[in-house]
Amino acid sequence: MKLFGTDGVRGKAGEFLDSFLAMRLAMAAGIYFKDKSITNNILVGKDTRRSGYMIENAIVSGLTSIGYNV
Repeated sequence: MKLFGTDGVRGKAGEFLDSFLAMRLAMAAGIYFKDKSITNNILVGKDTRRSGYMIENAIVSGLTSIGYNV
């Protein structure tokens, strides 16, 4: 399955795109941008689908685990 589309990460939440993958992607993105950023603050936005809450929590967990203030 293709993970990245032309407009970001794509996949059915809870199946291929589970909380573990979302957390690891957030950690990888956070590590990549950490040296390029002047702050440790980051804002996470989401849409209102039920799966958004699972993905949001996973992303917040991944980013806070590497030192971001979310």
